[in-house]
Amino acid sequence: MDKMKAAIYSGIQEIEIQEVAMTPPPAGYLVVDTKQTGICGSDLHSYFGNWPQSDTLAAGHETCGIVAEIGEAITEFKVGDKVVIECFSHCSSCSYCQKGLYNFCHERKWISHNMHGGFAEYTTAHTSGLFKLPDTMSFEEGALIEPLAVSYRAVAQSKASYQDRLAIIGGGTIGQLCLAVAKAAGIKETLITVKYDQQYKLAQELGADHIVDISKVDLKEYVMNLTDGCRMDVAIETVGGGQNFNEALAIVRPRGSVVLVAGYYKPLEVELSRIVWSEVMVTGSNCYGYSGMETDFQASIDLVESGKVDATKLVTHRLPLTEISEAFRISADKKSGAIKVHVCQ
Repeated sequence: MDKMKAAIYSGIQEIEIQEVAMTPPPAGYLVVDTKQTGICGSDLHSYFGNWPQSDTLAAGHETCGIVAEIGEAITEFKVGDKVVIECFSHCSSCSYCQKGLYNFCHERKWISHNMHGGFAEYTTAHTSGLFKLPDTMSFEEGALIEPLAVSYRAVAQSKASYQDRLAIIGGGTIGQLCLAVAKAAGIKETLITVKYDQQYKLAQELGADHIVDISKVDLKEYVMNLTDGCRMDVAIETVGGGQNFNEALAIVRPRGSVVLVAGYYKPLEVELSRIVWSEVMVTGSNCYGYSGMETDFQASIDLVESGKVDATKLVTHRLPLTEISEAFRISADKKSGAIKVHVCQ
């Protein structure tokens, strides 16, 4: 087989199936027979032209499948392994990698590095970003490990514990998975903001203590009433935009914490005086790495395998690769009822 189908951006809000050449994997890389891939918020940023588009290579990084071909110098994987893929590769030897901070690797490269990603019939990936999945785990569960790992790290970055009140700004994929992780971790009290009915219902299913529909309720007023004016201990901002950043700052207590995990793509106006006067700690959360003694990816695999997190609750739509244009349209329109849209092969 020397040709395959790949979905490639062809303009603003345009993605189409093309027939492309298959190439053997370079040393250190392998080819994965793609089975299921989620459409990420970052994919939508590119779809809308807010982030760069490639007009030659398939994107897609929330992906899993079966190892189909192995490049030179690979011994830890074999053909037939069920695997899930991080969105970048790393060198394992630079100063950051040696400290477990491989998300800051000097040689960090995107998922397939000038080869096709998860919106193609076959995905090429570097072994440094590859994890084996248990045989009992479904492809749907596997395709949710990547966004779950992003959320796991965001909660870890917050350092919230059983004694803390945690607010999550945004009821999309990352927000809902932050909620799921927080519940599994035993956080004392959780609050999540939503805008759509499907987000509200999912937050209920995942066990949120408080759900705030920001189209109907003033968030700051709600939090002040809830906490008798004390505010939340921690806020995780998953949406992006100046208003959401400012709301996160407004609802945390003095010396509370704000974690930013949204996809920011332009400068923002932010009320920095809140940080000064309240000594609010603000930090980012960059993909995943080690948040403890194991990787965020492995911790996420364990959460799903153990049943502590049922990430499949997020999947609202499943479409074949041949219908990826429709899949993106649905994913981009939350009035469609979408939370997580999966492309299945």
